[in-house]
Amino acid sequence: MSITFSLAVQQRAVAKPAIITARQLAAFRAFARERGELIEDDDDDPLVSASFEARLCPWSLASICALFDHDEAVIAVVEEAQFRGLTIRFWRDDATRSIRMCVGSSPDGAAEIDLSNQNGYAVLEAMGLGTEACGDIPLDDLRARLGKPDIRKAMTDNGLHSYLDRLDRIAATSTVADDVRMVWG
Repeated sequence: MSITFSLAVQQRAVAKPAIITARQLAAFRAFARERGELIEDDDDDPLVSASFEARLCPWSLASICALFDHDEAVIAVVEEAQFRGLTIRFWRDDATRSIRMCVGSSPDGAAEIDLSNQNGYAVLEAMGLGTEACGDIPLDDLRARLGKPDIRKAMTDNGLHSYLDRLDRIAATSTVADDVRMVWG
């Protein structure tokens, strides 16, 4: 078991999910893989592993939308994701047997930390966040907590100093969205 610390945006996207084809999904995966932004096993089947989030902000709107034949629904999703600095999410809708693409909930390029339960609970306790297995705090609150010398000392004293740099990277994430929270679970 583990506890993962990451960033998420609470506000829902305005753009409706776009329906894409398997060919378009494969083209996007190849595009992202060539640029080092998609890590996967060689035997991953794009139709089976169609549920994932991907970075989008490093590329132009035109280069991404060309992969999806400049579909208006895709343009709306990509434009909103890039404007808000978020990832995009792909998933397979089993009810309609379609592949969908929507604005993701993670800031584009944000780091995450996956810790064992023991270390995760120790980090939560050192930061004064209790010991609930799931929770969230606003990004500004995370930054304020990490700026307190007593919290940094508690983490160092408890042997958690190696996680401070990683938490600092999460806290330093820049995004235009104002509803970003650190979530764990």
